[in-house]
Amino acid sequence: MSPRLTQLLEAMTPQERSEVEAFAAFIIVRRQLLQPQLLTDDISVQELTELVAAAGSFDWLSAEEEDIYSLEDGESVQWPRP
Repeated sequence: MSPRLTQLLEAMTPQERSEVEAFAAFIIVRRQLLQPQLLTDDISVQELTELVAAAGSFDWLSAEEEDIYSLEDGESVQWPRP
C-alpha cells in the first residue's frame, strides 16, 4: 500500500474506513461480473419502462379511490378562435 493511501486511511473515521473497505470489495467483485456493461448509466427506454412498471410506483393511478371525477364533472371548454 502506498504511503499516501496509508496516510489517508489513518485520517479517516471508522465509518469512512468501512465505506472505503466496502467500495474496495465492490471493485474486486466487479471483475468477476460476466456483463460489466450493466454497470453503466446507459439503459434503454424499453428497459426503463419495464423497470418502472414492475416497481409498482404508479399502481395508485388505477386504484378506484383515485377515480373521483367523471366525464360529467366540470364545464366544457370553449377554445378561443384564432
